[in-house]
Amino acid sequence: MINIDYIDNLPSILDLKVPAGETLNLRICAFSSLQDTIINVDVDENGYFNGVLADFTDNSFKFIVNISLKSRGSGCEWHAASLAKNKTKKVFEPSVTHNDTHQYALMSNYGIARDESELVFAGCSEIIKGAKATNTRQEAKIIVFDEKCKAKASPILKIGENDISASHGAVVGRLNDQHLFYLESRGISEEQAKRLITLGYLKPITNYFTDEKLKERIVESIEKGI
Repeated sequence: MINIDYIDNLPSILDLKVPAGETLNLRICAFSSLQDTIINVDVDENGYFNGVLADFTDNSFKFIVNISLKSRGSGCEWHAASLAKNKTKKVFEPSVTHNDTHQYALMSNYGIARDESELVFAGCSEIIKGAKATNTRQEAKIIVFDEKCKAKASPILKIGENDISASHGAVVGRLNDQHLFYLESRGISEEQAKRLITLGYLKPITNYFTDEKLKERIVESIEKGI
């Protein structure tokens, strides 16, 4: 098993290769800033790539992940949680290409947009002809807090084979007024209610990290962001 961890200081271009039969875990926490970034990952036969990003930065950027599942039995997961605020624009494009049979991919992206920020979850899952018995899914969900912020979730599927399973889900919605009312009716202020809702929405990203102190810092960053 190969573990690669970044706490800020992520390079703008990162090329990774997962050897046959190996598992590579890439864990990224961004607290101060992120630049425009491209991550390229090649996964060989029966290899597996686990990627995770927790983003609490206060700047604009474009974050691209290109995963190529090269050979039979390879797979990947990508999980991201992002909090966009002020006037930042954050664009995430995680994509996977299935090139052979019996492959698996799951990509999930969860975000909160507030103030006058813009948050975009895009990306593509492509299954080329011949990549039979492959399973791929993309999820993108964003909660919009304020009237002036913008959000877009638009995962794409490109399917060139019939004997596969492919799906995607995309949800963009305003903060649920009923949830706010329920919490406020129990003596919780609006800001505290927003903080609790955000924590419940983004905190699951900590499940993909192993360091307890880092998990605590992620939770603190979520709470401070609202």
